[in-house]
Amino acid sequence: MACKLGIILVGASLAMAHAGTAYAQNSGFLKDYSQLQPRKDTKGAERLVWVSDKLTRQNYPQMMIDPVEFYPKPAPTEQVSMGALKDIRSYIDNGLRTVIGATVPIASTAGPGVARLRMALTAASVDKSLKAYELFPAALVFSAAKRGTGTAAYGVKLMVESEIVDSVTGEVLARAVREARGVEVKGDAPVTLKLAQPQIDIWLTHLREEAVARLGQAAK
Repeated sequence: MACKLGIILVGASLAMAHAGTAYAQNSGFLKDYSQLQPRKDTKGAERLVWVSDKLTRQNYPQMMIDPVEFYPKPAPTEQVSMGALKDIRSYIDNGLRTVIGATVPIASTAGPGVARLRMALTAASVDKSLKAYELFPAALVFSAAKRGTGTAAYGVKLMVESEIVDSVTGEVLARAVREARGVEVKGDAPVTLKLAQPQIDIWLTHLREEAVARLGQAAK
């Protein structure tokens, strides 16, 4: 039976999610998407998940967390500056550590019994005219991913992709992909952490609820 520890990964994905299923093109952040299967979370929303039977609380009592990434690496735009990207990434990273740390002890280094979580906000697109570095900024802005000379929306989706591996051997223990909702802005207004924070807080609240429901509080 696949262990509930895998729900941390699932939770990390659903935390940044809007209702919907991650069907779309893959970003390449995960090396293999072939084993992912649709699975509903505690609120009935679907995401794509694969969890190894080896990922149990007994086998992996601690979690090491890599810094949250943007993938592909984005280039700043007039609307989404590099400063805003750094602020948003830092806020998500700190929030993720706080939420997961309340459920499973956080390890600072690799070692036996330590699982390692890597997570990225990614973007996928059916619009071949967009370059890889343009995908994330376009997907992050929920209501303003429009063509400059028209009203047609770019075919861009914001996704959350996560992976848990054995911190010593690198063996993959779980993967998940979930479609997320970007930040709503008016027109060409710049994206800031202040603007994005309410949406991020909703993501983190969902993660906290899911993690606690599945795993309970961390052992003191």
